Amino acid sequence: MEYRFPDESILSKDLQSYLFDVFLSTIDMGIEKIRNGSLKEPVKTDNLQLVKSVCNFLDNFLRIEAGFKGDDKQKRKDLDAIFAWSYAWGLGASLDDWSKSYFDNLVKDCFKTANIPTSLTVYDFFYDMKKEHAFKPWEASVPKFEFNREASYFELMVPTADTFKHRYCLETLLAVKKNVFFTGLTGVGKTATIANTLTALSLNDLTPVYLNFSA
Repeated sequence: MEYRFPDESILSKDLQSYLFDVFLSTIDMGIEKIRNGSLKEPVKTDNLQLVKSVCNFLDNFLRIEAGFKGDDKQKRKDLDAIFAWSYAWGLGASLDDWSKSYFDNLVKDCFKTANIPTSLTVYDFFYDMKKEHAFKPWEASVPKFEFNREASYFELMVPTADTFKHRYCLETLLAVKKNVFFTGLTGVGKTATIANTLTALSLNDLTPVYLNFSA
């Protein structure tokens, strides 16, 4: 297994042990809930794929650039929150909406110290690690729609909480050069979200190449 924190600049030995213990004590529980319960995935996934997804999100969040810094007390607080969020999205993002609400119960039971708001599900929030160190609703960060007269009809996309959360996940994984596979039923906006995100990122250091496949 690759040892990711050799100089302890990101996680101290104590926090490394803590993260490892939390991972081992919860990951099988989450997979069992998805596989053996009544939860449904419109597009089936593989167990190893789900575990890898959790780790991919953590790879992004456990960086100074992502806001993960401070003393061990602050890092422990942030670690509880970002692991819970990564766990929910890494394991449960492919579930249908009904199943997500039930998986949310498991997440909140397993990660009480993460202080996930109880008003909605964990999928309705992101963790603001750079400023407030707290969970905030997606609606608080949805950008205002700006009409571009030069854009074609198919390039226009009105941001909503749903499109923004999926764009956030895509950008989060691309930031650490992770492969991303969006799954879901036809017509939910997968292609539009991906294309819109890649177009925005192309203004920086990314050059998108589109390949069309016939269904």
